[in-house]
Amino acid sequence: MPAFGQRAILSLLLLLPAAAHAQTKIPAAFLGTWAGGGIGANNAPAGTPPIELPYQELDKKLGDFLVPWAFAQHEALEWNTDDTGQACKLDGMFRPGAATGGGGFRFVEAAGNKLYQVWGVDERGLARIYLDSPHPRNVALTWNGDSRGRFEGDGTLVVDITGFNAKSWLESDRWAHSEELHVIERYRLFGNGEYLQLRTFVDDRLALKAPYTFTRYYRKVADATEGGEGVCNQNVPEDDLWSQRRNKLLSDHDAKFAAFVATYNNEPLPQGSIPPPPPRATASAVPLGANAPAAKAVPTIPLQAADSAKLRALAGVYEPVPAPAPAALKPVGTLADLALLPSASDAARQKNLEFDPARHCMVVGPFRMMARDDARFELLATSNRATLMFENIALGNKREIYLSRAEHTTGEPTYLGDSIARFDGDTLVVDTVGFNDLTWLNDAAAPHSEALHLVERIRPVQAGKYLEYRVTADDAKALAKPYTYTRYFQRTTAELKEDFCEDRR
Repeated sequence: MPAFGQRAILSLLLLLPAAAHAQTKIPAAFLGTWAGGGIGANNAPAGTPPIELPYQELDKKLGDFLVPWAFAQHEALEWNTDDTGQACKLDGMFRPGAATGGGGFRFVEAAGNKLYQVWGVDERGLARIYLDSPHPRNVALTWNGDSRGRFEGDGTLVVDITGFNAKSWLESDRWAHSEELHVIERYRLFGNGEYLQLRTFVDDRLALKAPYTFTRYYRKVADATEGGEGVCNQNVPEDDLWSQRRNKLLSDHDAKFAAFVATYNNEPLPQGSIPPPPPRATASAVPLGANAPAAKAVPTIPLQAADSAKLRALAGVYEPVPAPAPAALKPVGTLADLALLPSASDAARQKNLEFDPARHCMVVGPFRMMARDDARFELLATSNRATLMFENIALGNKREIYLSRAEHTTGEPTYLGDSIARFDGDTLVVDTVGFNDLTWLNDAAAPHSEALHLVERIRPVQAGKYLEYRVTADDAKALAKPYTYTRYFQRTTAELKEDFCEDRR
């Protein structure tokens, strides 16, 4: 097989049925210690296919495969400041001692249907291979990526890796990649289980003109019987010339930047006053978002100080109570139980679930969002307004709830509707109308009309440690009867994470 294939190589592998030959039991022959040193083009085991592209040759050829921006980034990187391996930090899976075959590793079975690949090179880190499971939708970007493996019928271990950050290099000479890096590894035993062939396929739709592949070989060796250290130990400061050069370069760069900023220290302010904007014919509120219609002035109502205090007490970050929940905090109702009118049922059956808005990073609406297992949000409170900021902002979006007015505004229907609220004792009662009909009420495409009306009751329980959320949906044009469900959320001290949505088309 040529060293550098076409995109069809990866396409063919991706089309292989992942579960057809999947097995959760790890073949014993894979487990143990594998050494790469000493196996090269001139001394490979008998019958071994020739090694393609030794490390030095691969490192030289990669420049031909980078698109212009990635090659420019390669040129901009500097060994003396940008080599993380020199500072004993992770440096990714392609550096010497890893993909080169120069270093060894152990395959260790781990709980939770995982296979650990423990490298002898500290900067390579630990690879956790999750067996017979798909990549999560929102993969946290890391140096070694998210590895999902399966054993095929002939004993081949295939590992699919995505979710890389863009900090590592494709081999040692600063060859850049993007967060779209996609790697497939194929491990095969031969020679009565004494040898292991690793073929690696590399693709990056943003950084590479075409995918490439290379092969490395490892031999089985006895596990160490004595402890040892493989730590990366930097030189003491007085002997660490690399660190000294790096520190000097960074200090010089920072000094130049500080000098640039200082040139604006005494920048004069404009003289005179700024003319006021022309008066408006009618007062209007600032619209929320580029697509929001200009809001008309509406009467406001004063809010009692006690109610403002109750609202501020609700502020915090909340997440669904995990299962199994105590009896007092168990969710009630499932969106699958919605009673639809015949016309709405017909409309739901005609929908293609592949076009579920939730699968394509579209707003799903508050009724469906609050029932999701990932409905993690922060409630921000002022004296007269609550703002719900969802972690998965592509699905939940920011939601405003007004306590300062007693009536709804009118305007174009929206995904989130118009929400006004009041306190009934310690319960915040939210009334929402003005929805468009573009969202679904459940995962089975249950539709609603623009007549949808939500009443939500949010109250603290167990001294504010939890929130009880109870919502009733009513829609005379789609629902045969109103439907109510209840969910519980626990307060957490953790902040919202930066969660992004990946379109699943």
